[in-house]
Amino acid sequence: MARQARRAHDVALAYARRREAFGRSLADHEGVGFMLADKDIDLHTARLHIWHTAWLLDQGKRGGFESSRAKVACSEAEWRVVDRCVQILGGQGLTAETPVMRIFMDMRAFRIYDGPSEVHRYSMARTLTQPARTHA
Repeated sequence: MARQARRAHDVALAYARRREAFGRSLADHEGVGFMLADKDIDLHTARLHIWHTAWLLDQGKRGGFESSRAKVACSEAEWRVVDRCVQILGGQGLTAETPVMRIFMDMRAFRIYDGPSEVHRYSMARTLTQPARTHA
């Protein structure tokens, strides 16, 4: 799903660079520029969660808590990324003119694969409230 979110981001970024509104590119408007920046932050943060969890597993750690954290953080961040892409593309984001509509539809299901975020949050909360637990 991360690749799909990145693909949607690239499509929206290219559109924001070439589409003009009020005499300048969409990307030059503060609201769109902030959405582009927020998408980049979300994508990078998701990547770091994945790398950190993979590193722990490579070290022989169990990583259940961290994988739940990564699943929630990544699925929700990538959902925000794709949702912002639709916002930037406007009406085109909801048509077959771009791949973003299909990615948007696929991304919703990603948030419930391997259990919805609430189940992972519940599991994490139980772990956090146990005595003598340390987290990476």
